[in-house]
Amino acid sequence: MVEFALILFPLLLLVAGIIWFGIGLNYWLDMQRIANQGARWAAVNNWPPDCPPGSTSCTGTRTLQQTMLRQALTTGLRNTVSVTICYPGKSAAQVTRGDPVRVQLTSPFTLFWLERFPITLRASSTMRLEQKPTLITGADRCAGT
Repeated sequence: MVEFALILFPLLLLVAGIIWFGIGLNYWLDMQRIANQGARWAAVNNWPPDCPPGSTSCTGTRTLQQTMLRQALTTGLRNTVSVTICYPGKSAAQVTRGDPVRVQLTSPFTLFWLERFPITLRASSTMRLEQKPTLITGADRCAGT
């Protein structure tokens, strides 16, 4: 009984750490999937209309950023992720077919016992434009280029 009491707390910390690492990895993989899909939609200058889950008809238009946010599989990620679309080395007015477009996602992630030290999860994807970007709003030169 004494040995079990001594080992219980470290064992619970280890199990909880493994679970939270898995949740963080799931968030990052979901963010990477969204970044890849968003970069592809930006490259072809076309994305599906925003459809509520379970609906049979799609109405209304949304920006690419809003459509990408709706692609998150987990509610926790959907509420905290931020999306940036930019063009490395050029401003939006100078971009032509063949130039790169970069989609970046960031989201804070906190381990349950380390709330004072949040981790920032990042995912990005870069693709070449196949069409001139006429539908993308809010994109400009990437920071640092």
